[in-house]
Amino acid sequence: MTDRIRWGILATGGIATTITEDLLLLPEEAEVLAVGSRTVERAREFATTHGIERAYGSYAELAADPDIDVIYVATPHNDHLASTELCLRAGKAVLCEKPLTVNAEEAERLVAIAREQGVLLMEAYWTRTHPLVRKVAALLADDAIGQVRHVSAELAFSFDVADDHRLLNPDLAGGAILDLGVYPVHIANLVLGEPQRVIGTGRLARTGVDAEATALLLHEEATAVVHCSMDVAGANDLHVYGTRGRLHLPHFLKSEKLIMHREGAEPEEFIQQLPGHGYTLQAQEVMRCLRAGETESPLVPLDTTLATMRTLDAWRATLTNGS
Repeated sequence: MTDRIRWGILATGGIATTITEDLLLLPEEAEVLAVGSRTVERAREFATTHGIERAYGSYAELAADPDIDVIYVATPHNDHLASTELCLRAGKAVLCEKPLTVNAEEAERLVAIAREQGVLLMEAYWTRTHPLVRKVAALLADDAIGQVRHVSAELAFSFDVADDHRLLNPDLAGGAILDLGVYPVHIANLVLGEPQRVIGTGRLARTGVDAEATALLLHEEATAVVHCSMDVAGANDLHVYGTRGRLHLPHFLKSEKLIMHREGAEPEEFIQQLPGHGYTLQAQEVMRCLRAGETESPLVPLDTTLATMRTLDAWRATLTNGS
């Protein structure tokens, strides 16, 4: 493994553009060597736009390139299993767009393959690499606000998209929970771990996918409320309530300020600006792992991804069977 990690980008949509732009901000650490699309024309167009050397007209050709160290899987949710498995079986490390798969069973399959192959697999839940989210974890580990009793986390936006857009298309695993709910569930997991019980409710869109959903996550000595929506303009904050204080991360997805309130003390603020779109942080964590010979990131461990997928499964099930 060289100091400069060579990346392949699998797919050419919006998130592929975003991650590529951030990788190009790290010229001393990363090289975007190749891109793969379902058509060579689209791959060449993307390569030309971003100054990428190699363009492939299939995902299989990209995975077979012997010079690539790691592949970013940027396809819609319903394709994550097939494309990530293709790359893992080709011996390539993979950073896969969140959620890792559409359910826990598929996620377990990919984790088993990665561990069997001895290659790195990481879900691109980049917020866990955010310095202020890491600061939240550090403050809680130091007992800064006492025992955590409640977590509240939301990610809600109002989208105006056609019915065949991936967000609303059931064939592409659309819906608020898989696209947005994964973020508050992951952050609640970071603070409290996997819940013992999930009680959920929500509304369906005209296409049958979940448009808005709320869940109560029950733990032995704490609770969490998570909310997501595709047709509500939310505050998108994280609140962590402890026995001696609370933490507030405004707009936690890309927050640049963390506020700690403690009894008998003035509020304390922690400030952190994000480089680029914010995705350089997860890319650097992947590259650190590769240079160190690690096959899992301690910031986004695979067992945490599996636990999050189980919670998402339980949440989605409450909207379909009313349990």
